Amino acid sequence: MPDLGYLKFPLVIFAGLVTAVIGLALYRHFVSKEEDYHIHAKLDEASSVGRQFTNATRLLWIDRWGKGLTVLSAVYFFVLLAVILYNEWHKTTTTVLTQ
Repeated sequence: MPDLGYLKFPLVIFAGLVTAVIGLALYRHFVSKEEDYHIHAKLDEASSVGRQFTNATRLLWIDRWGKGLTVLSAVYFFVLLAVILYNEWHKTTTTVLTQ
């Protein structure tokens, strides 16, 4: 098992990113429950159009940030993985042989 003491802070940042992605996914789920898929064309349904627009704008914002945070989390994960693998490989290749 590799010693990850030097990566405590980066792992906390990664956990925060993953938590933010999960939180946005849950928020999107609850916001999309209020989504209305019907087209409101009558004059007495004008208030529904405003609600639909507000809800659609909110969902677009959530989707944009969700995609960005997901990509950032994935890239950050692979960078951390590369650092861990490099450090473990470097430990095994710099073994000093003594007589």
